[in-house]
Amino acid sequence: MTEATQLNSSTHLPHLLEMLQDTGLVLGSRAAPPRVSLMSPSLYDPFGPLEGLPGGILLGIGLHPAEPDTAGVIRAAAEAGFAAVVVKKLQQDIEHLAKVADDAGIALLVVDDDVRWRHLNALLDSALNASADAGSTVSPLGVGDLFALANAIAAMVGGATTIENLQEQVLAYSTLEDQPIDEDRRRGILGRQVPYLPENAGQYAAVFRSSGAVRIEGVRPAMDRLAIAVRAGKEPLGSIWVVDVDGDLDSDAEQALERAADIAALHMLRARSSHDLARQQRAELLRRLLEGGDDAVLVSEQLGLRHSGPFAVVAFQPEVGQAAETTLVRIADLVTTQCEAHGQGAQCVQVGPTIYAIFPAAAGPSLGSIEALARRLNDRARASLGVEMRAAAGPAVGTVPEISRSRHDADLVLLMLASDGSPGTYASAGEVRSRLTLLELAATFRKAPHLLSAAARRIKEYDADYGTGYALTLRTYLDCSRDSARTAAALSLHQNTLRYRLKRLRDLFGVDLDQPEDTLVLWLGLHVLELN
Repeated sequence: MTEATQLNSSTHLPHLLEMLQDTGLVLGSRAAPPRVSLMSPSLYDPFGPLEGLPGGILLGIGLHPAEPDTAGVIRAAAEAGFAAVVVKKLQQDIEHLAKVADDAGIALLVVDDDVRWRHLNALLDSALNASADAGSTVSPLGVGDLFALANAIAAMVGGATTIENLQEQVLAYSTLEDQPIDEDRRRGILGRQVPYLPENAGQYAAVFRSSGAVRIEGVRPAMDRLAIAVRAGKEPLGSIWVVDVDGDLDSDAEQALERAADIAALHMLRARSSHDLARQQRAELLRRLLEGGDDAVLVSEQLGLRHSGPFAVVAFQPEVGQAAETTLVRIADLVTTQCEAHGQGAQCVQVGPTIYAIFPAAAGPSLGSIEALARRLNDRARASLGVEMRAAAGPAVGTVPEISRSRHDADLVLLMLASDGSPGTYASAGEVRSRLTLLELAATFRKAPHLLSAAARRIKEYDADYGTGYALTLRTYLDCSRDSARTAAALSLHQNTLRYRLKRLRDLFGVDLDQPEDTLVLWLGLHVLELN
């Protein structure tokens, strides 16, 4: 290998760190940093041999600074030819590790504890790929801002270019003169959001299914496009779209677009990384606020929320089994973007598969607009992501400490919607207050079973043993205010059959419907057992 070839296949470590500034990755050792190979990082495997990669970067996943074995791994990595090893401080002093690295002739890199290894791997991979492209005579693209990159792509590929994120928001667009555009692009640039069209879902699916550039035929009068997904490793970040005016962009244009996608990934990862820690901290504060506690007011001050309401929590949840991890990320982004754009100061956070939105000033007419927003989000998730989603609104509350109660009721509404088996629906706590009360009673009776009507329990057990329907008959009869005609119609029975069943209930279980207190407790017990 010639000296020129060696230089083109590696980069100075300080240059790499400069590209990754504000991402939480810094140099921890003091010796002169070496050049690193433009190859994907290697992952440390404690159960396998350490395979050497000359000039490579080793991600020390699972290495603890306080463990004696960590120093040994650093020395072994140096002997295997690695140029750098990455560790997390984990709130430990790493001075002894820095000295070990200096003595062994390897660079020690330290990454913030909050940065995920998978994210760091993707970030380094894109940075190294971008460095390789920047040093290549084939791709002269430099690393400027996204608008400069869009202009570079437009000049190199030969068409007006837009760069989008996963929420189909336009992050950047080219501004070169004399490149024709159509109305779809014009609307997207003006609103910084791709206009919603019926063909969008199919087109984006084709782009993200492909590993390279894809030709997208425009629905007239829209022009054709050449598009590519932007990825960090296997993780999708967004997409690039180039207008193909005459449909004659060739294979060279495709290759140029594929090279540009690596550089765009670096930009998007760096932009996302610089805000990751702040987002994580904010998300943790929002989770604490939703859980409630004595520090709710203090947490609200850190979030910039005023102390007095009204506030309302709306919970969004996709159908179980429909949302893969990547899809759930896109759903969370969709909900967050739309909710924060809808209301002044609305804030969102994901907890498990549920995305919660806290709306301030949620009173009066604004509750109706929140419902309309929730229904639009359901429609959008179904159309663009193929996922059915439920939305449930908790009640408006007056103070910050009560936000957790609004979240609690929203969760109960979600539970109720799921038990009904009605996908893609919306309900508010105010609309189903009586059913929520029964759900709360069900929880109370589970904790204190002696409060439950003994007669109701015996009836349910008898039905389970003999396949009868006495519980349903009696519950429907009481629901219908003991109106025999309405009950018989609701159960599709003859009234004589209904009278016979009511007589059997008295004979078998000693049910006396002339006792108001007993009847009330029995009716509640039957409903609670049904909910359980």
